[in-house]
Amino acid sequence: MDVGEDSTEFLTKLRPFVREFLKEASKMFTMYAYTMGSRDYAKALVELIDPTGVYFEDRVITKEDNPYAKTLDLVLAEERGVVIVDDTASVWTHHKSNLVEISKYNYFRDNGPQGSKPYSEEKSDESESDGGLANVLKLLKEVHSGFFRVKKDQLESQDVRLLLKGINFKLVKQDP
Repeated sequence: MDVGEDSTEFLTKLRPFVREFLKEASKMFTMYAYTMGSRDYAKALVELIDPTGVYFEDRVITKEDNPYAKTLDLVLAEERGVVIVDDTASVWTHHKSNLVEISKYNYFRDNGPQGSKPYSEEKSDESESDGGLANVLKLLKEVHSGFFRVKKDQLESQDVRLLLKGINFKLVKQDP
């Protein structure tokens, strides 16, 4: 993947189940790509995972939009209806109750947890049926179902933050 005017090159390994995850999640949610990376990086990554623009369209937010922390102030939706999926909780200082923290995906040796080997060195990969994305998709389906389980006139009082708090759902943090 080439990024930016300097043509910095990155070797990118897509997380298993990412395309299926995007397809299924997009049926329930309007999705944004949000990164603390540069706009060039975000553009290259979104083109890789969403080449036809069907999932994110132009909904991409980068550090150029807010360099200090991630915020829902830049997302065109009410906070009560937004679920955040991110592998770094610390960047969401004001919206932790909207956050579902997914396990980091460390395929290559780089910045994985101390004492753990990346998937590439284990000669394996994250499970498509029980890995981070599969587990988050299960949670998203439960939240979506719970949000719309009420009568139409009660939708105004629904809040994903309360649903997330109430769902006793354990995401499996899988280390290689």
